[in-house]
Amino acid sequence: MCLQNIFVKIFKPILDRVRDIISDYGDETYDVDPLDNLRVPVMKAPTFYSINTGLGVTFIQIMWACISISALFGAIHCAGWSSKIRFSSHTTLLLWRISATIITGSPLVWGLIFVFAYAEQQSEDESLSKEVYDKLSASFTYLSILTIPLYIFARIILLVLAFVELRDLPPGSLATIQWASFVPFIH
Repeated sequence: MCLQNIFVKIFKPILDRVRDIISDYGDETYDVDPLDNLRVPVMKAPTFYSINTGLGVTFIQIMWACISISALFGAIHCAGWSSKIRFSSHTTLLLWRISATIITGSPLVWGLIFVFAYAEQQSEDESLSKEVYDKLSASFTYLSILTIPLYIFARIILLVLAFVELRDLPPGSLATIQWASFVPFIH
């Protein structure tokens, strides 16, 4: 009985908050006050308020904005292809390039799921295009399930490689830059 009380005291507020976050607030502008059953205007938006866009053009635009930012983040890591960036070994160079490619390409694969799902939704029922988009959406869903662990692993590899490469810095990397002496408070 004691264990049940501890569980209720610890997890019930957390589960209640999760239920409040997930519940649909809709377009309600009034809330019912439990003390006197009066309708009181709601004065703030919920903590995790979001607009339900469904699977429409707005949703696709929002998803592609997020995916583009993720791919841009990965593309920054592709600077390791430059010959001016020095790696301690050929293995670390290959690991960096493969990981950068994975974190650049994976979000693009994930974005195609939404595009094909939207195209399937807009297609006429019982048409060939609907079946094709359905198969493409399903195949990219399976492909994205495979790329998620690869993406996580590639991000970890890039983080580890960044720290490992600090042990073998090229000569002159710790030298003071000449223009820094003209800017106050940089040294």
